[in-house]
Parts: sequence; C-alpha cells; structure tokens
Amino acid sequence: MIDKSYSLCTSTSGAIIRYSLDIFVCAPNDCLKYVDVEKFSALCKIGCPNYDRKWSCPPFAPTFTDFVSGWNKLFILFLRTEMSQFAYIKNDYLKIKAANSILKSRADKFLRYLAATYGRYISTGSCRLCKPCKRKMGLLCAHWELMTYSFEAMGVDVSKLVCELFQKPLLWYKPCCLPEYTSVVCGLLTNVEIMADDLRKEYLRYIVY
Repeated sequence: MIDKSYSLCTSTSGAIIRYSLDIFVCAPNDCLKYVDVEKFSALCKIGCPNYDRKWSCPPFAPTFTDFVSGWNKLFILFLRTEMSQFAYIKNDYLKIKAANSILKSRADKFLRYLAATYGRYISTGSCRLCKPCKRKMGLLCAHWELMTYSFEAMGVDVSKLVCELFQKPLLWYKPCCLPEYTSVVCGLLTNVEIMADDLRKEYLRYIVY
C-alpha cells in the first residue's frame, strides 16, 4: 500500500503541468525479492548503449543488496504525469522528452539535496554528473563520492516493484504510440526517522513551482 500520495504542479512555456508524487516506505531488505542481477545485467548488455560505457551502469554498478547494506529505511518515490497535458507539443517523442525532463530533474535535484543530510539516494537513471562519463574516455570516475545508481542498474525489477507497490504498470513510449502517462522511480536510503509528510514539505520548500 502507498504510504502517501501528493498532487503537484509546475509551469512550462506552454502549460501548467500536473504530476503526482507517491511514496512507499519500507525496509530495504523488503525489496530483495525484486532483485535479479544476472537477468537485468544481461538485458542492459543487450539493449542499453550505456552498458560498459558509464561507471554508474553494469557491469560496474553495485548490486542492490550491497548498496542498501547498513541502511534501515527506504523511501521509494514514484513520480507520474499524464501525457494528455503535453498536447501543445506536436511531436510525440518531444512530448515524452519534455515530460521525463520535468520529472527527472525535480526528483534528482530533490533527492541529491536530501541525501546530503539524511543518507544516500537511488537516482532516476544513470549518473549524469559528467558529460560524457569519464568511462567513455578510459578514465577513472571524477566524482566517486557523488555518483548515483538507478534501481535497474543494481539489478532491481522496477516494473514488478512498481506494479506491486504502486498498483500502476510502467508504460513505455513506442513510435506512433504515446503512453497514457510517463513516470520515474527513485529512492532515499536513510537511518533517520522521517515522516512522508515531512518529505512533502521539504519538496515544496526546495523545488520551485
């Protein structure tokens, strides 16, 4: 069951965009049932251009089990926005790109801010601190202490996790087939007692409308 669900909004040059923030709180070990490192590392190798080209991606990413060791609470954040709000953009691919940019930028900015005080965060995708990643140039990571990893990179079946915890399927963009909504999943690991409503207050305070 979702612990908290909030409705939020932001403005773009073309519209006021509404999106939701759902929060599920659990012990990190409760998510071990969603972990299949071999399966998802293989999928990354076959289908992702970042495989072996980013330090935050397989085969370099830690396993979820190792990453959450020592943390007793995990806040999983699921941000979602309806694609019908982006009708002012003509191209479907650009609609998805705009929607994901809104969700990812806010989620990563907020969690990086929280992690500085409360713990460690799991990002919405591969690390984007350096462009390009130093791995592509055969160099060591320039920011080991700040690099982030996604649930997927650490072997978590995010589709199954989202369906079971948030009762929503992950939907994907396909050419000529715009999904009903797009979403991102991320998390905060902490040993501090925080209430979900306190996270919302911090979000509203820190993330500018």
